[in-house]
Amino acid sequence: MRVRSEGAPFIVGGLILILVAGLLGWTAVAALLALFTLFLLRFFRDPERIVPGSEGLMVAPADGRVVELEGGHLAIFMSIFDCHVNRAPVAGEVVDVVHTPGRFHPANKPQARENERNLIILKSGDQEIRVAQVAGMMARRILCWVRPGDRVEMGGKIGMILFGSRVEVDLPLGRWRFAVARGEKVRAGETVVAWEVKNER
Repeated sequence: MRVRSEGAPFIVGGLILILVAGLLGWTAVAALLALFTLFLLRFFRDPERIVPGSEGLMVAPADGRVVELEGGHLAIFMSIFDCHVNRAPVAGEVVDVVHTPGRFHPANKPQARENERNLIILKSGDQEIRVAQVAGMMARRILCWVRPGDRVEMGGKIGMILFGSRVEVDLPLGRWRFAVARGEKVRAGETVVAWEVKNER
């Protein structure tokens, strides 16, 4: 299992605490710390994903559950047990990245629209696709791995959020039809969440 380097400080810290607890004879504490460190290894996992090859499709930008789906707006809630690597829903050019301070409401609630966020604006053909990494009640750190001028492929890695959060996508109205339902579980880079309407003609 591949693990993101961003998790190294947390994982190494956990291993050190396990060692210290073991040397002090705190067996129960060492066992709990070992479980927590295993959780960290799983949290920072970075699995390979098989990205669909067809054109006119949009893939999920995050693992998790669809919590909002209306108009051209899609929101996916990531629990602490989901993979937190975020991926580009479409291929395109990053034209802007905007960080906005905000609140830290639970990421699975509608109030999360007031939360701190990092907005990535993608230019895909003649369309502007907006992807927002949104902080949650526990998630206080948003990592963005792209900057204006970067070219991303559909399913390419664009960032990560620590710990438990959501990712939102806003699409041009009338250009896309969603292929998922509210409450559905999706996988970043693999699950098709929408297709271009023009492909139905």
